[in-house]
Amino acid sequence: MELSERIFFFIRLCTWLPILLVPHVSFADLHGTLTGATNYVGRGYTKTQNGYAIQGNLDYEHSSGIYLGASASNVDFGDRKFNDSSTVEFAPYLGYTHKLADDWRVDVQWTRYLYDGKIFGRLADYNEFHAFLNYRDLLTLRASISDDFYSQNNVTGDYELTARYPLTDYLEISSGVGYSQVEEVLEYDYLYWNTGITARYKFIAADLRYMHAFEATTLVEAKGPANWKYDPEVIHASFVFSLSVGF
Repeated sequence: MELSERIFFFIRLCTWLPILLVPHVSFADLHGTLTGATNYVGRGYTKTQNGYAIQGNLDYEHSSGIYLGASASNVDFGDRKFNDSSTVEFAPYLGYTHKLADDWRVDVQWTRYLYDGKIFGRLADYNEFHAFLNYRDLLTLRASISDDFYSQNNVTGDYELTARYPLTDYLEISSGVGYSQVEEVLEYDYLYWNTGITARYKFIAADLRYMHAFEATTLVEAKGPANWKYDPEVIHASFVFSLSVGF
């Protein structure tokens, strides 16, 4: 994909969601965030080769509990020697949230991951389905399944528990631990965890997080013509800082 085509692709991504939402929303329910981060980490591995990431998110929730939105980020999968390698990840999503009791909420969500090019010379768009169980704003349990992870015809799963605790009105500590069953695609399963502190003031948030991940299984070779070698760089004892501005 030529540079002009990439620019056009990104412009379409940035304009698609507002055009879809504007005729139907109350802007009080429309929220956006722009984030700069020192790394884009996805469940234990870097999606930017440990480089900086600029990310955006736009989200709308209806009073019925239905919500939709989209996020975008630059990516670098370490495949720049291939023609038409992806530089942007775009992820529209649609979900539903339901209050079970005063302190409990359940969410279900569909996400579609789209790329402006290929990954290691192959098309890699895929779907992922999520279920969340939330206790107040303190605990979140997530289970995610993809039926075709990175378009490699393999079912994968990911499970994560996140805990948060507010220290003050402006400071919050949080930690998470997860297990990613992806060895048929990424050669290993991953056990990952993180802990950090977030400071918020009005529409600005700063987060400093320590992250660590481990290869939890033995090497699995790619199988069949649909598979391609993608052995991402696992995050080992790394700090990631991010600064977000939202509305």
